[in-house]
Amino acid sequence: MTDAGREGIFGRAVDVHGHLVPQQLLKENYHLRENAGITIEKSPEGAVYLRNGDDRLGPIQPGMSLVSKRLEWMDARGIFNQWVSAWTDLFTWTSFDEPQARIWYDLVNSSIFESAKSSNGRLSPMATLYLGDPDRAAAEVENMVNEKKLTGLLLNTHPPECESLAGPSLWPFWSAVERLGVPVILHPPTNGPSCQITPRVLQNITGRLVDTTSIATEMLMNGFFSRFPNAKVVLVHGGGMLPYQVFRMDGLNRAGLAPQSMGGNTFIDDIRNFFYDTVTLDPISLELLVKRVGVDKVLLGSDAPFPIGDPDPLGRVLTTGLSFADQQDICCNNASRLDLLKG
Repeated sequence: MTDAGREGIFGRAVDVHGHLVPQQLLKENYHLRENAGITIEKSPEGAVYLRNGDDRLGPIQPGMSLVSKRLEWMDARGIFNQWVSAWTDLFTWTSFDEPQARIWYDLVNSSIFESAKSSNGRLSPMATLYLGDPDRAAAEVENMVNEKKLTGLLLNTHPPECESLAGPSLWPFWSAVERLGVPVILHPPTNGPSCQITPRVLQNITGRLVDTTSIATEMLMNGFFSRFPNAKVVLVHGGGMLPYQVFRMDGLNRAGLAPQSMGGNTFIDDIRNFFYDTVTLDPISLELLVKRVGVDKVLLGSDAPFPIGDPDPLGRVLTTGLSFADQQDICCNNASRLDLLKG
């Protein structure tokens, strides 16, 4: 990290991709959690798990659940503010019926909001919505925006309660999100379509990229941005494979196989409608991403606290060959322009 980078960016950076399992969810004898059928289990070594029947999620480490630990991690890396969202697996690790799911989603969101409030402005809350009823989800996000509760939304790329994020059944929801100016981060779950990849280790290192790429491509093929041109949709992990294999996708256009719903648009043009985080884990890939979509579409991300995420997100940007002005935009300015609580 250069001295100029430290002086101009260190301590000011905004990380849009961080996860939390709020400590409130892990309290003993918590009746609100138990109303969703979820209990706490602790191993003899002190590891904490969530349990619902035979299903178990964990271990949940202090770095995942304690606000104090997260702020220490951020301080060491020059990050002032982090958009904090629930661990995506909280919503997919077990099969909820709709009443249970709604109780759990509300409880997780309220815990994220409470954690953010306790951080003195260091954590910005991202909510997650149950999408089984798109009209109700639209009303819920409007209420949250009106009450100034959230910075944005984080959605599962493949939510089990609906057919597809790109399908017409969700248009009422997306219409509300666009009108309200809500940034939406799309994040793959552990048990998305790529969970069929073997051996299992590949599901994490490649499968998550496949799931992000598949839903983003489906959205483009369905003419998503022609219908919702002002939607602010953020793709994690540098957009999966999308920015790096887009010319293969445009083979559909070259072969005359692109669906009519694309309206004659090309993927190479349409991918610039998305926003992307910097979790490419490589300065060269990050430079390519910026060249492909524009610096204004790239946001600092870490994927904290997961070990496969970026241990030094700010340093990753500052070691690129990008101009200092571009580095400042990526690390500080672009996210602040999207943040509902700062707009």
